Amino acid sequence: MSSEGEPVTDRVAAAAVRTVGAATARVYAAWSAGSPVPEAHDQRGEGVADLAARRARVWEVPVSERMAAELSDLRGDDGAARRELSEPHEMIYDGANTFMRAAGRWTCFFLGDREDPRGLNDPLWPLDALFGACGDAVESGPDVVRGVAVTRYHVRVDLARADAVVPAGMSVPAGPFRALRQLPAEVWLDGAGLVRRVAVSTETRAVGGDEPTWAVCELWDFGVAVHITPPLPGEITPPGEVNWDTSGPGA
Repeated sequence: MSSEGEPVTDRVAAAAVRTVGAATARVYAAWSAGSPVPEAHDQRGEGVADLAARRARVWEVPVSERMAAELSDLRGDDGAARRELSEPHEMIYDGANTFMRAAGRWTCFFLGDREDPRGLNDPLWPLDALFGACGDAVESGPDVVRGVAVTRYHVRVDLARADAVVPAGMSVPAGPFRALRQLPAEVWLDGAGLVRRVAVSTETRAVGGDEPTWAVCELWDFGVAVHITPPLPGEITPPGEVNWDTSGPGA
């Protein structure tokens, strides 16, 4: 039994459905190396999500602050690469499609059927993966996420199972099929059983002792007013025609 009086496995298994049922929320995304709990330099972006419509609108940096700093050091350019790569861009994730606003213009690198599976870079991918929660979940104890009391659980997710449940299906990281059916995950649930943080390890094999990478999603302010309008086809500029030197929120 969980501390909320509900069987642990049942509580975790129902969390994704309950959370999507909340309709909207504010969202934070991170790629975290080594730990499912992100640090400040792991942040990718923050914004809002329409969970029911499978859309998110975030201000996002192309790479993590840590990676931008490493690339800048490698180039020896006095921080120019770090500033360029750390500049946030407005992003809209619309189902399988991803739009970026750069230099005051929208562009899209892969434009297809929005009803296809969302990509791994989508901030809400870890929530989709949680639909594949399988086996016995383990309660790790109480915690706090963004000032809200939560309970933390360890679970494994089966992406084949999630693919069968999520209407659009699942995108998966590269790796052996067996590994995709047993990805480690951590989830933090509030008293109502809503997901406040979910982290899924996207590593499917050990690679030279490298730290595992976690895709992290945090949600809060459930029910917030959200209006996300993807650009129309006539408003999309091919990437090769965008002046990237002037991109950013002030453009």
